[in-house]
Amino acid sequence: HTSNFKLLDDISSYTATFDGSATSVVDTTNNTIRVVEHRFIQGQRVTYTNGGGGNIGGLTTGTAYFVIFDSASTIKLATSASNAASNTTINLSAVGTGSSHTLNAAFDGVNTKFKLTHGSGTGARLNNASQINIAINNVVQRPNLDPNNFTDGFALEDNHKIVFQTAPTNQDIFWGSIIAN
Repeated sequence: HTSNFKLLDDISSYTATFDGSATSVVDTTNNTIRVVEHRFIQGQRVTYTNGGGGNIGGLTTGTAYFVIFDSASTIKLATSASNAASNTTINLSAVGTGSSHTLNAAFDGVNTKFKLTHGSGTGARLNNASQINIAINNVVQRPNLDPNNFTDGFALEDNHKIVFQTAPTNQDIFWGSIIAN
């Protein structure tokens, strides 16, 4: 095969921008936000901003929320990791104003799981953590086979999520590649 070596997208910060004033994006009936082919995963902490417009009803700009994965194109938000785990959704009572609302997942010292992508958003599908080369602050991280039981480095979960043993911070520098996809 050709082109089996790919640089991973930078997972240290991922921002999705959306029109918070559109009823086709903010669904107040189902409490979902539509972000087509988003990179967010269940339980991930994200920060919401209204992009200079008015807040979506139920959300506050600059506040951290937790993702409830709804579909590849929609998410719901929760006020805590435990609420996300129990599917306790924030009631989105009204659309906001402005078309530049954002949700940002980042190396924040809390998130340990990130969706692996390459080529500006193409999802990676892997069989084993040894197919991934990861460096944090120029230190190569140890791949582990069991995402539920390891002491250092990282593991692979569901063939497309990287799980770090220690949550990276915004001071950490990330580099990664995959072999075969």
